Amino acid sequence: MKVMLGPIEVAGFVASLTSGLQSIGVSAESYVSASHRFGYDLKDKKQPLVVRLWRSLGSFRATNASLPLPLKAILLVFQLALSWLVLFRSVFIFDAYIYVFGRTFTNTRFELIFLRLLKKKLIFVYLGSDARPPCMSGGYLAGVAPCRAAGRVAEASKIKSKTIQFQERKAHYIVNAPGTGQFHRKKFVNWFSMGVPVSEVRQSSRLDGNAEGRAVRILHSPSKPLIKGSEKIRSVIARLQEKGYLIEFIELKGVPNSKVREELARCDFVIDQLYSDTPMAFFATEAAHYGKPAVVGGYFSAMVDDYIASSDLPPSAYVMPHQLEQAVTRLIDDVNYRIELGQAAREFVRARWDSRSVAERYLQLLKDDVPESWMCSPYDLSYVGGCGVDQDHLISVGRQIVDQFGWSAFCLDDKPALEKQLAELLNRPVNRDA
Repeated sequence: MKVMLGPIEVAGFVASLTSGLQSIGVSAESYVSASHRFGYDLKDKKQPLVVRLWRSLGSFRATNASLPLPLKAILLVFQLALSWLVLFRSVFIFDAYIYVFGRTFTNTRFELIFLRLLKKKLIFVYLGSDARPPCMSGGYLAGVAPCRAAGRVAEASKIKSKTIQFQERKAHYIVNAPGTGQFHRKKFVNWFSMGVPVSEVRQSSRLDGNAEGRAVRILHSPSKPLIKGSEKIRSVIARLQEKGYLIEFIELKGVPNSKVREELARCDFVIDQLYSDTPMAFFATEAAHYGKPAVVGGYFSAMVDDYIASSDLPPSAYVMPHQLEQAVTRLIDDVNYRIELGQAAREFVRARWDSRSVAERYLQLLKDDVPESWMCSPYDLSYVGGCGVDQDHLISVGRQIVDQFGWSAFCLDDKPALEKQLAELLNRPVNRDA
């Protein structure tokens, strides 16, 4: 079986899973439309010329966003044409396609219909914002006034729900997290049953606690500071420093992954984000490979045990957003706890989430060997707290949506239990006649 992974790289997911599949004897290649700006992805010079041209053009477009509009349009058309060539060439090579982040080569319905007619195995892996309902996503809500956000959320919800539901009809398997699977109508594979593939770390890493008088080194590396809650995280650090804690706070933005890994090897622990719907996303997973514990804030922490089996639950200091300062303080004060949590995280990712182990589970999907325990029903979901946004702001936007567009704008009509949970959060009754 020959497997294609792509067409977009997210935090090294495609590169690591490709390497993992290759390590267990699967013929796998990553076809990505542009080089990752932080240097995560594989660079295979042996790939076909059309694939390399497609990738090079995508990279050029990504790094030259200020080009004149007519030239940008020409380059876009040219890359779209190359996308079709890459797709048609791929069908003579691959038996299975693992699509990442809800994207395909051409992002058309025809592509999936065409591949199913050719009896190709199709798997979609969603990684967060690609599947999360817009009314629960900081990418649509954070920093936007409720009156402005309501309209864009209502429109985006229609498009995203229809796209996801078409993709799940054509896919053999969907992999998604219980905090982001609200738009699905079919059972999906729980993302935590599969794991985050990260290549083994070979660099040395400090796990010795604090030397006398040394400041605790805390790392924060937000891809999008507004969504990650970086301003409030800085405020927590500042308050602790005012209380007399010796803290060296390192914040990295827009740097290559190699630089992030250097700092991970040197830090004592990391603060991932403030409003996460997963206890261990990509940055926290990388930290775990170095034996460094992560503080993660998120409303999903209140119900994480309901949706993730204990054997699949990655160790982190996963707390409600208002408990962030308390969690950071504990990791500073209790050196033994910090070291033990870091070691537990490292043991977990090495045993469960190393690229080879994760690849073996994806091979099970490819072979239709899927335990029922991996499956998750969207009709059992009740989480509406979202990601990347303060809950008070989410409530304000949600109420504006109800008042302006009605409950149908959320595109959750088929899930009355989930809709009821949202109604309780917004303190607005579900009224179809309004």
